[in-house]
Amino acid sequence: MTLSVAIKMRPSILIGILFLALSVHAADPVSAKLEAIYAQYEALAVEDGEKRIEGLIRLDQELRKLIDKPWTVENRPIDGDLWMKKYSTLGVTIGHYSGSLQYTGKLLEEAKKLDVKSQYSSYTDYADIFSGAGSFSGAFGMPNIEAALKYEEKFPKGPFIEDTLIIIGNFYDDLYKTLKIEETETSSESKGPCHSEYINKSPGIEKAEAAKQMAIKYYAKILALGTENKASNAAIAMWKKSLERGSSAGWHFCSD
Repeated sequence: MTLSVAIKMRPSILIGILFLALSVHAADPVSAKLEAIYAQYEALAVEDGEKRIEGLIRLDQELRKLIDKPWTVENRPIDGDLWMKKYSTLGVTIGHYSGSLQYTGKLLEEAKKLDVKSQYSSYTDYADIFSGAGSFSGAFGMPNIEAALKYEEKFPKGPFIEDTLIIIGNFYDDLYKTLKIEETETSSESKGPCHSEYINKSPGIEKAEAAKQMAIKYYAKILALGTENKASNAAIAMWKKSLERGSSAGWHFCSD
């Protein structure tokens, strides 16, 4: 089903939303946008069914564009000073290390729970990969690799295909490092339970070289999309080149 561009709202609610957005200082468009999104989210409380699902998906997309997009295009974070406690209901938090705004994907998880007929699955199925928690600005743990591969298969041109391919590529990249440690008995690098999960969750990949080739394959797929995400593409090209040289530094997931 095609996602509606807008949700019909009562005139009084719409006027209130516009007032809140305009009342924020004009020199701070991010704050104005956050206020508008928050007001629209509050207004969705009186909606149900498809209207609520569509509204949640639309606001989820707006938050990703507002918070994630600057990072992927220009490697530019959003200052955490703009955060207010009420934004936690949107899934907007402050990064523990970065001090910047991050979005957890909370609204998409809400939409997923309501989408019992899977009418919006090209959007809501993405929530299965991290159980709704996770976006490029927000930290997250181990991905559900099976859900990610399933999303790629079902929606090769879906709205979250680039994000999904990055997750899959990163997963195999980390799996390569994990298996390399397993295969190198002299390695002094510690491997915690979280890293061991990569081996348990990997679908049929048992050797480091195979995992490396899968990671390279997925990084190439991402770059072939030709998106405008300059900072993200630069990082992916660097990761791909490192793997082609037989090296890969740092963990993408479960780094703690």
